[in-house]
Parts: sequence; C-alpha cells; structure tokens
Amino acid sequence: MSETGECDLLVVGAGAKGSAVAAKAHVLNSLGLGPVALTVVEAVGPAAAWRDGNGVTSSREILALSPAKDVGFPYQSARAFGDAGAAIDRAILEFSWQRYLIEQGRYADWLDADTPPVQRRVYGAYFAWVLSKASAGVEVVRGRVARVALAPEGEHWLVDIAGSSGPQRIACGAFALTGQGVQRLIAHDVEVAPRVLDCESGRTAIADVAVRDSSDIAIVGGGESALSCLEFVRGLRPDARVTVYTASLPMSRVESFLENRVFSRPDEIDWYELSEAERRDFIVRSDRGVFGAERVAPFAFDERCRFVSGRVTRISSARAGRKARISYLAPAGAAEGEHDYVINCTGYDLLEQLRMLLTDDTKERIERVAGPLWSAGRGPGAVEVGRALEIAGMWPRLQVPGLAAVSQGPGFSTLGALGLIADRMLEPCVQRSPAPSRRARTRRSSELLPRSSLH
Repeated sequence: MSETGECDLLVVGAGAKGSAVAAKAHVLNSLGLGPVALTVVEAVGPAAAWRDGNGVTSSREILALSPAKDVGFPYQSARAFGDAGAAIDRAILEFSWQRYLIEQGRYADWLDADTPPVQRRVYGAYFAWVLSKASAGVEVVRGRVARVALAPEGEHWLVDIAGSSGPQRIACGAFALTGQGVQRLIAHDVEVAPRVLDCESGRTAIADVAVRDSSDIAIVGGGESALSCLEFVRGLRPDARVTVYTASLPMSRVESFLENRVFSRPDEIDWYELSEAERRDFIVRSDRGVFGAERVAPFAFDERCRFVSGRVTRISSARAGRKARISYLAPAGAAEGEHDYVINCTGYDLLEQLRMLLTDDTKERIERVAGPLWSAGRGPGAVEVGRALEIAGMWPRLQVPGLAAVSQGPGFSTLGALGLIADRMLEPCVQRSPAPSRRARTRRSSELLPRSSLH
C-alpha cells in the first residue's frame, strides 16, 4: 500500500454531483473560506456515465431537465455560508452552463433555439469541463474504490483505491457516495439468464441479435431508465412488440413552478416540517415511477407497444429456452407473459453499493448508530439523513445524497439542485465544527437505536 494521503472530504464519482461539489470547493478555497481539501475518485473518467457506451442510456436521450439548472443552481449559498453567500454565488458563475456555452462559442445557438433541453452527452461534456476548471484544493484520482473502513479510533475514514499506478489509501474526514448505486436484480432461473438483460450495457446486446429473434421485448420498470430503454429499443427495433411492466399504474410527469420549487428550495417550504406521509406522497407523484409526458407521447398511438400494470416476481425459461416467461402479480391476480428478451430497468440500490464497499466491522459499527441498514427490504426512505446529507448520527460523516429525498427533500436524489447539494455537503467543512465528544456521539447513537437494544 502506498503512503496514505489525506483530505477533508472524499467523493466517489465524477459525475453531476461530484462536479458540483468540486466547483463549490474550488470557489470556497479561491475566496479564502477554506482550506477545503477535496478528493474525487473516478474509475472511468469525468462524467463517464453520461458518455457513449458508459452509462445507463445511449447518451443521445434528451434530458427533461433544463441545463440552466447547472452546478451552481439555485444560487442561494447564503443559506449555508451566511454573509459570504453573495460572493460565492458570483464566483460560481464561472462554472455556469452559460459560461460553458460562451467558451464553446455556442451560447447564441442555444438561446436562439429557445433554450432547449440537451442530450445527455452534451450535459456530460459540460460536467467534464467543470471538473477540469475546479483545481483549488481539488484532486481527481483515477481508480476504483476497493474498500472503505473506519479508522480504529473512529475519527476518520480509510479509503483504499485500486488504480493503474498501484494501490493507494486516503484518510478523509468525510466520505461521500454519489451516483445511482448497483442495479436491483429480478429473480430468475439460471437457464434464462442469457435472455435477461440489464439496463446498462446489457441492453445494447439486442443490437447483436437477429431481428427475428428479438421481435418481442419486455421492459420491467416504470421510471426514467425504463423510458430511456423504451426509446432505445424502439429506435433499434421499430417493428418489435414492446411490453412495459410497471409495478404501479403508469404515470406521466407534469411539472409546474410549485413542484420545481420543492426540488430546488426545500427550506422555503419547510420540507422537514411536513409529515412523513406527505413527503412520501409528493415523491411518489412527482419523481418515483413516472414518465416524462413529452417523451412518452410518441408511443401514444404505437399499437405494438403496451403497458402492463403488475409486479414481476420471477423470470423462467420457456419453449425449450427460446423464450423468457415473466410471472407477475397483476391487480386481478397472478399472470404470465412470454417474450424473446427481458430488460431489467427496476432501478438501483445505493445501500447495496455502500454495503459492498464497507468492511464487515465498519458495517456493524454503522448499524449500531443508524439501525439495520443492510436488512432485506430496507428502502432509501427508511434511512434517516441529516442536513449535510449524512446518515444521521454517523461520525465521521457518511454522506449519501441519493438517500436524502424523504428526510431533506426530493431534489437531493436528482439533478435538480446540484448547487444546493454541494452547499449542504461542504457546509460542515467550512464551519470547521469540532467533532462531537465521545459522550455526545454515544448519546446520539443511543437515541437512534431501537428501544429494545437499549436494555
């Protein structure tokens, strides 16, 4: 193991959230509000998930989100940094979408086109540009995080990185996991595995299959990745029968300034003062399992595309291995369907990704504070997340913004408030608040444990 490096915050992933945190850290350091030492670890390359061949889409899809909601949006840094907020907002404009287009000589083109949404690959190029400009106190390490552990004294994280230049260990005061997590699996028989494709690179395997052998395709899922996959498959197989299985009734998303305000400015509507039921209801109706209305419109009169309401329970082999049989629970009861291929777009699991990175003793120590995170059926909404987007009660901070929707606001698990995410994650670094005393940490940990475990 090479010599241990140190930083205040280590972020896994150089995508949208990682780029936003890097830009804000650069600004804080440039304005003398630091020092904040930030390390961004990326296995493939800047914004790799947004580029051709690396992400969950073909990268040619049009984002429903306006690119003007860039790494500085909503430009309200005073909420985190007080009187310095105005100066921070002015400085972060150097990383804005408009500034990027001006440097590319394309700002007039975008404005004259009535400021349209852009392809994922275009937005990915913007994030890579942001990361290339964020240099003050920011280090980008090329490698894959292999293991994460709490130091013996429990005051910082030890992150082992496997890279092309050899293994490296970094000690950090806070550890942050961005991205979407690992894909959830659908129970299936071993024999049918070649016909069950994942929503990432696996779905492109359809292109290598003869048309006659891929004329009936099923997509399982009801969110953005499922819609992206539907667009991909229809473009590749214009005459194929496509069936989309959704666990609940398909819904489309229609956004107004009211919904958008909740995503970008949760403090203004006192999100955390709402009941948990109200918060969950808003997320279900506006973010989870919904399709963009304009993007789903082309399939409205597509007689070879249908949507089936039902929860898929298992996939098995049929017709001597030539078909995949889907078993699902429909509103009327158990039912089945047969298809040439099934593409799994059921979503991703951040907790599972975190579990895979942590050492066993670290997982046990975390569960003593946060409860049984790794139990079956433990969903993101069941994890209490604090203001800095950290798992509540954990010290040193373990920040997972993708889990913060229910606790802190729906924008933290999406791309609709990247600047706010960066503010929340970096605020403790600037405050330089001392670590809570051992007695305080013990008290906070006890308060979060199930009552039965206290006796």
